[in-house]
Amino acid sequence: MATIRKLPGTPAKPWRVEIRRKGNSPISQYFRTKREASDFAAKVEADFDRWAKLLGGELRRHTLAELIDRFVAGYRGRDTSVAARAGWWRAQYGARLLSEFSGDTVREGLSLRAETAACQGGPTVTQTDRRLSPATLNRYRTAISTIYKAAIDGGWFGIKENPAAGIRQRKENNSRFGRCMEDDERARLLDACDRSNWPGLGVFVRLALATGARRGELLKLTWPDVDLKAGSILLRETKNGEDRRVPLIGEARDWLATWAKVRRLDDPRLFPGSRTDNPPPLDDAWRKAKAAAGVENLRIHDLRHSCGSYLARAGASAFQIAAILGHRSGPSLTARYVHLVAEDSRGLLEGAIGGKLGADHGSQ
Repeated sequence: MATIRKLPGTPAKPWRVEIRRKGNSPISQYFRTKREASDFAAKVEADFDRWAKLLGGELRRHTLAELIDRFVAGYRGRDTSVAARAGWWRAQYGARLLSEFSGDTVREGLSLRAETAACQGGPTVTQTDRRLSPATLNRYRTAISTIYKAAIDGGWFGIKENPAAGIRQRKENNSRFGRCMEDDERARLLDACDRSNWPGLGVFVRLALATGARRGELLKLTWPDVDLKAGSILLRETKNGEDRRVPLIGEARDWLATWAKVRRLDDPRLFPGSRTDNPPPLDDAWRKAKAAAGVENLRIHDLRHSCGSYLARAGASAFQIAAILGHRSGPSLTARYVHLVAEDSRGLLEGAIGGKLGADHGSQ
């Protein structure tokens, strides 16, 4: 028996047909109009066995876990969070047959995820009182949609429809763009970082302020990426997909030179963890330093915003700020030209950030 109904919030293909017959897995499809849905239902009911074989044969023999495993095994994208979000879908619905994983299942999953407390990242994952933001939920939707797009393009398991295609993105609140630290709280924070149980925190925070580099870019830095003689660092695999060389102001170079004297010989990273396969204790050290300094509502990413704000206050153009921070530029601007502009901005960085990183570490 066929059931036809219009789903709210699905402008692309709002009409859903579901046909059930005892002893068989249900057949469901989505259409743009009610007329298309009705025609499809009539065809299937006239020859159910044929359509069940065409639409549900392989789908009834494979599970969502098999689909996700195949996708993750071949994933080569830069967004490492895709695998983690795919893992969540696998944990929740991995045992479900592909023939039974529908748009309604995706909606159910997103509703379930919305009611789950968010987790604090870092080496130890801990539950918080916060709920996931609309932006994060959209990324969970994108993850399952990306998996199905890959399956359709690759011809995997006979998949022809993307169950997430008709599900509208949640409206995101982007009001929290970032903030710049004031002079007094910056001084307190740097002092607290220097007293941290993790000795690398002060260097990390100063390097973030002096270069505007992202958290992930700094954590991936290795000593071969640092040129203390020329006074620059090479940021690899950045968010926009290109390597970026950033000049170091004198103060930051002095701090790095001192940090290099106590570097670990068994780990090439600037900021190693307790073992070569572990990340550093950044999150815990950052949280404790903020508490000790009495600094609230500040994220690590706000160090990048602070660098950009200091540059703007010093008179840097939007073009210069984009070159230093590694914002994606227009198609006519080559990566090499962006690097040259960043190098030419060394004096601008000195004028904007010089004197803001605390005492000269090299003299201590």
